[in-house]
Amino acid sequence: MTAAAAIGNPGTDRAGVLFMENLKKTLFEWDERTILSVLIIIAAYFLGRQIPRWMAGVPLVKPAEAKQAIDNDPDTLVLDVRMAHQFTGKDGHIQGALNLPHADVWHRVRQAKNELSQFADTPVLVVCKNDQLSSRIARVLRKNGLTRIAVLDGGLKA
Repeated sequence: MTAAAAIGNPGTDRAGVLFMENLKKTLFEWDERTILSVLIIIAAYFLGRQIPRWMAGVPLVKPAEAKQAIDNDPDTLVLDVRMAHQFTGKDGHIQGALNLPHADVWHRVRQAKNELSQFADTPVLVVCKNDQLSSRIARVLRKNGLTRIAVLDGGLKA
């Protein structure tokens, strides 16, 4: 007698067969509503990440392009919108970047709204950890008169 026979092979007795059939149905047979729900959740996740980018209305630049722009134009302002502890933390920051946390941007823009127009042609690269916050901030800056704004595609994680 084998060990499987001694303890009862689930594939050979009736209870084992029923158990395996129910397990297969539970794991592998999804109805249409479940599949549709999963697809909607996945689509919402990806669209939710893209909406701030689309709404910003500013170009996303790859890290290599950003480095080249910074090297070629010393007037380029790199605006890092992460919190101060993230800016100085383990992730580091782009050399020469100005740290203006996203929470302070709206307040600062309201204060200096009239003066921003004199910097309309200054190239600005907005960065954050993953380009979500920077896209939102770029939109605020664009709406307040800055015209040469770009966002680092993928943020500093890229």
